[in-house]
Amino acid sequence: MIGRSLIAKVFLGLVTVGAASALGDVERPPGHNGYMPWHGAGFGPVYPAGVSTGPQQQQAQVYDISPAMGQAAFAEAEFDNRWAGLQVLLERARKDFQISAENLAARNDYDAAQRTYDAAVESVMARLWSDPQYKDLLEKRTEEQIALKSTGFGTGLRYAVAAQSMRYSAMATRLEAVALSNDPAVQDARMRLVSAHERLSLKEKQFESQLYHQPEVVAARQQMETARADKAGADGYLRGALVTRADQLNLNYQSISGNNVYWAPGL
Repeated sequence: MIGRSLIAKVFLGLVTVGAASALGDVERPPGHNGYMPWHGAGFGPVYPAGVSTGPQQQQAQVYDISPAMGQAAFAEAEFDNRWAGLQVLLERARKDFQISAENLAARNDYDAAQRTYDAAVESVMARLWSDPQYKDLLEKRTEEQIALKSTGFGTGLRYAVAAQSMRYSAMATRLEAVALSNDPAVQDARMRLVSAHERLSLKEKQFESQLYHQPEVVAARQQMETARADKAGADGYLRGALVTRADQLNLNYQSISGNNVYWAPGL
């Protein structure tokens, strides 16, 4: 019995020596100089020296954001198309209104009223030119304007001449206003012009207020708003994909470039 135990101890000793010799022949990782820190305490995973499963041989898996980018680009293009389509629809409706019989009649009435008013004003001004007082004021104003050109800038004389010219102009303008306000034809033409302008403006305002209630415009606006919501959702999805990709890249960097411990048996 004692002999068998002795033989077993000798055999185990030989195996241990052979294993230690074989492990001593394993090449140590470069830069470690035979030093192996203890496992844990902030160190990365332990890889046996010489194996092909270390982080240098691992390929990082990167989250694919191309679907999110494509979806965002498509949603943006769809919104732009819907918006442009709505603008074209509105522009066509406005042009159709401009050439409509109702609007053309109001426009022609306004233009006729403008011509009547201009003719009445010209008639009054023609009579006013025969007024000696008015003609004298215009001649004095012209003389002061000519004298103003020959005076130096920043001088007291120039200021005096300019003030006198403005006084003559104000007096002539006052005579014009009195003559126009006292002429019945001018006043009637002015009232017709104001009324025609109000009717024309009212028609334009009514058209604009009813434009966005037209069925085709309502449908186009709904499609545009739907495309706007889809664009916002696609943008959010893309931002989320970018965050996911950044998190994964950060995780890959920590896994691949962390403080890894190389384990060489026998060190």
